[in-house]
Amino acid sequence: MPFFSTRRPCANASVLALALSASQSLLAQTSSLMLPGEFALELDATSSQWLSVGENTGIQVVNSAGNSTSSWAQNAEFLDSRSIPTASGTQRIFASFDSNQSRVLLYSLDSEQQFQQDLVSSPIGFPVEGLCLHLDGAQRLHLFLLSELFEAHQYLLRPVPGEQWQMLPVRTLPTGPDSEYCAVDDYSATLFVSESSQTLWAYPTDPEAEVERTLIDAAAPFGNLGDGPLGLATAHGHLYALSGDGPTVHQYARQDGQFQYLTQHHHSLSAAGMQSAESLTLSDTGEAQTLSLFDEENRRFTVLKVPAPESIAAPESLPEVMPVVETNPMPQRGDAADDPALWIHPTTPQQSLIVGTNKRQGLFVYDLEGNELQRLDTGRLNNVDIRYGVSWQGRIVDVAVASNRDLNTLSMFAIDRETRQLTLVADIPTPLQNIYGMCLYQDATQKLYAFANDEDGSFLQLALDTTNNKWTGGVVRRFSVATQPEGCVANDRTGQLFLGEEDVGIWTLSAAPDAPTNLQAVAKIGGAFHDDIEGLALYEGENGTFLIASSQGNNSYIVLDSIAPYPVLATFRIGMNLDPGLMIDGASETDGLEVSSANLGGAYSAGLLIVQDGRNVLPEQAQNFKVVPWRDVQSLFPFLRP
Repeated sequence: MPFFSTRRPCANASVLALALSASQSLLAQTSSLMLPGEFALELDATSSQWLSVGENTGIQVVNSAGNSTSSWAQNAEFLDSRSIPTASGTQRIFASFDSNQSRVLLYSLDSEQQFQQDLVSSPIGFPVEGLCLHLDGAQRLHLFLLSELFEAHQYLLRPVPGEQWQMLPVRTLPTGPDSEYCAVDDYSATLFVSESSQTLWAYPTDPEAEVERTLIDAAAPFGNLGDGPLGLATAHGHLYALSGDGPTVHQYARQDGQFQYLTQHHHSLSAAGMQSAESLTLSDTGEAQTLSLFDEENRRFTVLKVPAPESIAAPESLPEVMPVVETNPMPQRGDAADDPALWIHPTTPQQSLIVGTNKRQGLFVYDLEGNELQRLDTGRLNNVDIRYGVSWQGRIVDVAVASNRDLNTLSMFAIDRETRQLTLVADIPTPLQNIYGMCLYQDATQKLYAFANDEDGSFLQLALDTTNNKWTGGVVRRFSVATQPEGCVANDRTGQLFLGEEDVGIWTLSAAPDAPTNLQAVAKIGGAFHDDIEGLALYEGENGTFLIASSQGNNSYIVLDSIAPYPVLATFRIGMNLDPGLMIDGASETDGLEVSSANLGGAYSAGLLIVQDGRNVLPEQAQNFKVVPWRDVQSLFPFLRP
C-alpha cells in the first residue's frame, strides 16, 4: 500500500452542489457579542455564559453581563471541546494552545465554573498552526495538531487518576501547504483540514487506517468556497466551513458515505457587519448549534444560532479485542514484517516461539513476550509454516519452511527442541518465477508436503524428504487460480487445503497429492470480506475447527466454519490496549496470521491469535506482530467457546 494517497470525490459528491429548498436556510439568528478573547464557545443553551480564549487576555468564563466569573491567567489561542464519559456522568474537556511557550493546554470546569488544569504539556517540538479534538467510537479522546511543516500530528489523550492527563503520540499525517484549520466529525471519524485559500480535504482519523485524503471542496472557480476555506467546525455528520469572501459560512452533510455541499445552506455575513473572519467554533446544545466567528477588524464576535440538523447515524463499528503482547519492531521501516507461525514447545508450552518473516531480510524468532531471540539473515522470506517430528543429524527436530523470494526456493529450518534454536538446513529449488506464499501439510503417515504459489496464480505441491541429513523436495502436483494468491493453510486431520486469492476470495480442495485439482468456493469478496484476503489459519477447538482470515481492506478478521457451506461466524478488529504498562496499538492491513488452540498457560489457556501489523503506531514504528489471547475472541462471541 502507498504511504500517502489522494482520492477525488465521485461525480455526485463534494464540489457538485446538492440542491435543497430555500426554506431550509442555514441560519436562524445572527447577533453580536463582545468578549475579551479571539475564540469563544457557548457554555449553556441560554447563552448566559461563554468560554473566551485570547493570546493577550487569557482563558476566562464570561457571563451575559460581560463580567469574568473565573479565569486562568494563561494566554492562549485555538479552542475546541468534547464531552467525555466519566464514572459520574459526562465531563466537558477543552483544548487550547499556549503559543508563547508552545504547550498544549487541556482543561475543564467544575460545578462552580472554576478551571481545572488537566494538562499543560511539555513544549511541542514544531510550530503549531491549528488544533482540534476527536472522540472516537471507543470514547477515547484524540488531539490533532497542525504543523507549519505540512503535517498533522495525532495524539491520544489519556486521563491518569490523581495526575495530569497523558499526551501519547500516535502517528503523523502529511498535509498540504498552508494547512491552518482543522475539525473532526466524530460520527464518521473524519478529520477535515483546510489549505488556506485553496482546498478542503478529509482524512480518516482511525490510527490504523490507510494514510489517504479525499477532496471535499475547493476555492472558486473549481469549487464552492469563494476565495478558499478558512475555519472549520463539525457536529453530527455535518461540516461548516468559513470562506473569507463575505465572510461566508458553508454547510456540508454526510450522504451516501461522502460529505456533500448543501447549496441553499450558506450565508454571507456581510449583512451582519462583519468585515473579516478566519476562525470558526461551534457549541452544540441539542436543539440548536451556536457558531461564533471573531471579526478582527471590529474586535467583536458574530454569533449564529443554527437549527440543529438531524443527526446522522454513525457507521456501524465492529467489536474489538486487544493485543497483550507485541514483538520488537522490524529493523527496517516500510513493508517488512509479513507472516507469523507458532512453534509449540513439546513439554513447556510457555517456552513456545513466535517465528515471523521479514520480507526484506529473513526469519525472526521471538518468545511469547515478544522479545527477539534469534535472527536468520537468509534473504527475502515471505510466508512461513511449521510442522513437527522429523529426523536430522541423529535426533528428532521440528521443521519451519519459508518461501524465499530471493532464490525462488523453499528455505527449510530445523528447530532444536532443547535449545529452541533454528538452523537453515536446505533451500529447495522450485520452478516458480516469483515465489510468494506457502504452507505445509503433514498427512496421517507423517509425510510432509509444501504448497507454494507464484504471483501469477500458479500453485505447486512438493513432497519434502527429511529422512536424510540433506533435506530435499520435488513437485508432485500443480494447479492454479486466475489472479494473485498468497495465504493458504492445510488441515492435517481432514486433508483439506484452504487458499486465498487476494482480490477474489477463498477456495478449497483436497491436500492429497493424487487428488483432483477442482477448486470449490468457500467465500467471495463482498459482505464481510474486503480485499485483499491475506492470512489464513485454522483454530481446532473442542466444538469444531474454524477458519480465520484477515480481511485487509477493512482491517478486520473473519471466523468461518471450516465445514461447508462455510458460514461466517464472527467478524472483529484488533484495537488499542491502553492498560498501564502495555500501551499497545491495534493491528491493521494484516498480511499473515496464525492461530492455535493449544493451552500455552495464563492468558493463553484457550490459545492465541498472532497477526502481522501493517501500521505500527502509538508511536509510529516499524512493522511488527501482535498477540491476542483467543479467550478474548471467545468472550465476544460465546458460541465459539467449547
